[in-house]
Amino acid sequence: MKTLREIKQELTESVASKSDIQFVRAKTATNDHFEARRYIADRILGDKDLADAYKSLDIIHVKYNQYVMNDAVQLRQRLEKLLMQKLKQKVSNWDAVYSEL
Repeated sequence: MKTLREIKQELTESVASKSDIQFVRAKTATNDHFEARRYIADRILGDKDLADAYKSLDIIHVKYNQYVMNDAVQLRQRLEKLLMQKLKQKVSNWDAVYSEL
């Protein structure tokens, strides 16, 4: 007999598909780390605000790098803990996704 907590977790937990993992792997392989994380936040986690944050950091990094240097990358690294925490909570194969980053 499953507990209410286990049933609730099954209902809210999702699985990242093979194509999701392949997309993240491809973006990471081409050093498009912002897009890989934006994709995870948007498509896998369904967190539009976090996805927008990664998109904004990508724009800052690409267009204004001469002014901000590596600050956008450092902010991305700070968001890493949040991304990992959300993956662990919502995705059953989170380790397969995170290992591609």
